[in-house]
Amino acid sequence: MRFVLPAFAKLNLSLRVTGRRSDGYHDLLSIFLRIPSGEALRVELLPAGAEDRVEVLGMDLRLTGENVVARALRLAREAGAEVPPLRVEVLKSLFPGAGLGGGSGNAAALLQWLASKDASGPWGEVARRTGADVPFLFSGAPMALVGGTGDRLEPLDPPRLSGLIAFPAWEVGTENAYASLDAALRGGYPKDEASARKEAEGILSALRENRRLGFLPNDFAPPLMEAHGQYRELFALFEGAGALAWGITGSGGAAFALTRGGKLDLEWPGWVRQVLYLPPLP
Repeated sequence: MRFVLPAFAKLNLSLRVTGRRSDGYHDLLSIFLRIPSGEALRVELLPAGAEDRVEVLGMDLRLTGENVVARALRLAREAGAEVPPLRVEVLKSLFPGAGLGGGSGNAAALLQWLASKDASGPWGEVARRTGADVPFLFSGAPMALVGGTGDRLEPLDPPRLSGLIAFPAWEVGTENAYASLDAALRGGYPKDEASARKEAEGILSALRENRRLGFLPNDFAPPLMEAHGQYRELFALFEGAGALAWGITGSGGAAFALTRGGKLDLEWPGWVRQVLYLPPLP
């Protein structure tokens, strides 16, 4: 028997890096908004003693390192969970390196399914160890204020928003993005946690009141916009079309716009290779 699991991704409506830890990881404070990714998993139970099979279908990806879904399976077993051998087909449709946490959403979908079979398992800890975006996407919360390394969640009541996401012709690796940010800021991050929280509260208040915000704060945006001036062209299009707010999600490189409802009527630049329209959220 096969099981089909829908997967989700996230948008960062704000993203502030508030410090770097002694272990090399970074603390952040961010507003995460859960969005449908259009991706899914097909899961099939294999006979006892078989090896897991994790396959990515739909896109020709040149991945290096361990697939995040395979990592979730490995960490679950290392944590003592009883997980049968599985064949997992990841039906991929979004370009990677976009800052949406699509891979994390796929891993979270699998962990949610496993948790539905065994609620006593160590699933929260496995989600935390799998990746920074996984705890939020595993939680099922439609929106949250996320702190620490992505492991501190404060669920929020989200405003009703529509929007779109534009995928550029370039991809951004998370490790490279953090290294570039550290080099640019030399440890002097613009906001500490208290000021980042106050900023996030102001953003949420404005969105709930349908006040136009314009460009949303993201510490990764300035170096990305310096490297790719095309973002400014796109943001001007968003503003001219009447978007409520816009920005870059995660460590890049997808750009997004939020609206009060309805689609933005745009002529897309040639360097935009994919557009994902979001229905009214949540």
